[in-house]
Amino acid sequence: MKMNKIRSAEIICVGTELLLGQIINTNAAWLARELSLLGIYSYYQTVVGDNAERLTNMLETATGRSDLIILTGGLGPTQDDLTMATVAAFAGRPMLLHQESQQAIAARFQLMHQRRVPSNNWKQAMMPEGALVLPNNNGTAPGAMLTIASSNNGTVTLVMLPGPPSEMQPMFNESVRPQLVKCTTTRLKHCFVRMIGIGESAAESRLLDLISSQTNPTVAPYAAEGEVMFRVTQSLDRDEEMDKTAEVIGEIQKRLGDYIYEIGTRSLPEVVKDLLEEQDSTVSLAESCTGGMISAALTDIPGASTIFTGCVVAYDKQIKVQQLHVPETVIQEHGEVSEACARAMATGCRDVFNTTYSLAVTGLAGPTGGSDEKPVGLIWLAVAGPQEVATRQLQLSGSRSRIRRVSVLQALDFLRRQILK
Repeated sequence: MKMNKIRSAEIICVGTELLLGQIINTNAAWLARELSLLGIYSYYQTVVGDNAERLTNMLETATGRSDLIILTGGLGPTQDDLTMATVAAFAGRPMLLHQESQQAIAARFQLMHQRRVPSNNWKQAMMPEGALVLPNNNGTAPGAMLTIASSNNGTVTLVMLPGPPSEMQPMFNESVRPQLVKCTTTRLKHCFVRMIGIGESAAESRLLDLISSQTNPTVAPYAAEGEVMFRVTQSLDRDEEMDKTAEVIGEIQKRLGDYIYEIGTRSLPEVVKDLLEEQDSTVSLAESCTGGMISAALTDIPGASTIFTGCVVAYDKQIKVQQLHVPETVIQEHGEVSEACARAMATGCRDVFNTTYSLAVTGLAGPTGGSDEKPVGLIWLAVAGPQEVATRQLQLSGSRSRIRRVSVLQALDFLRRQILK
């Protein structure tokens, strides 16, 4: 399939369920990241329902302003799955039976021990004439690529991909990316500097001269809940290898090194897991207000069993006493949300699980239950290590869910710092 040079892209996600908020649209974010790595800028992203007229209107607009249009969703077997037929009609191409896709659909149903293919699934084997068919090794709906004339006297490439990310992402990597690489003259190199313990505005103010004078590489701040990230991006010619990002990242490290936990793509839980693995150490958790969220963050990582032994969700006072051996006198004298209780939870948990480290968190997530002495958002962290027990007090703000989520990040960062010590 002949394709011209591609510089700009547009992403159209098809599905009424996306408009209704029944499914979170992760495809656009994923595709935008992948396109940027190829040096292709996605200037527009649109969600449109399962409606042929509205999708056609969207295609008319998109093909007049972008070199590449990627559509996801609407390739299923049901009547409301109309992306492929709508694109074919828009391009003025008849729909033809693609025999290889028909055979692949039959083979997949046989693999699922269902010998008879429902008649509506054969619809998925119908392709626009002249399209490059993209095999689906993870589902029944093949994709397609098609280059047509655009309204601005050029050409535009249309790519139709299935909606489920488990099918869309492999298809893009296996079939679409190799085609796009042939059509780009530049690529982008992204480096990510991830921080915790400083706000976005405070971090940006320390790097304002780098941001305001940027050319290539560029520096851009991003804020997530509880942490900050700076993206350093260099634009390179296709065969260029010179790295200009290192000098910029080095300057960021000089100014904000105390807050940086990762230069790369790892999340904070992944960094903690790798640190423990490098030290051949283990960790256990005693969670009160976070209710197992820290454990979930660690066990989301493949291979976490090498460093994580277990957790006690000690929400009730008696669990703290009976399972973690927190002395009742500590709770009577200091309360459950206190430095003394967090310290006792951590040491008790370390002894129960026999781990190198134990992390404990106890606090008031709200929205009720606070007092002048102990307001909502008061959190105590403790890490019991091989030689000492360290504690830290937090005073967080926001909703109950925000307080809990930020507590998870702050607790993992506190553990990270103790491991590094």
